[in-house]
Amino acid sequence: MKILRILFSASVFFVAGSVLAGESGSPSFVSDKNIQKIAETYALDAIQLAKTQLGISLDWTDDSIGEVEKAMTSIHTSYMTTSPRPTDEQVMLFATRYGSYVGEVYRRNHGAEWGMVTLGGQKFPGLQTKSGINFWPWARISNRIVDGAENNVLDYYKVLLKK
Repeated sequence: MKILRILFSASVFFVAGSVLAGESGSPSFVSDKNIQKIAETYALDAIQLAKTQLGISLDWTDDSIGEVEKAMTSIHTSYMTTSPRPTDEQVMLFATRYGSYVGEVYRRNHGAEWGMVTLGGQKFPGLQTKSGINFWPWARISNRIVDGAENNVLDYYKVLLKK
């Protein structure tokens, strides 16, 4: 998780090639339909997990991101109270599922493409909006699970909608 947290600690959010968090350099983006297929499958997993484990319904609407935030509150609490703490791999299982759901809601409702973002020689899955904003919700969800409410998913999504 340390590598992921280093990669994504700067809010994991770029605007039109300009890094909001102060890192220099522009990320490159390459669209990848295979990542989209994976994200679609993971998003369906998130819907099932939310329903069966938390009694939360996710319906592909922008408003459902508030429900994802509620799920993250529960998952973060579980993360903090479990001993030993869940492994990085266990956190990423949830992060990829719920992050894919957040990305898919944005893509379906506002237009974006899944692909690979390269920054600082590192490659990772993310999305690029029609206006050129790169974002990677898997990292945001991971940060939300580990660090808590300071990485609020609904607030993150609302900022994306304004860009």
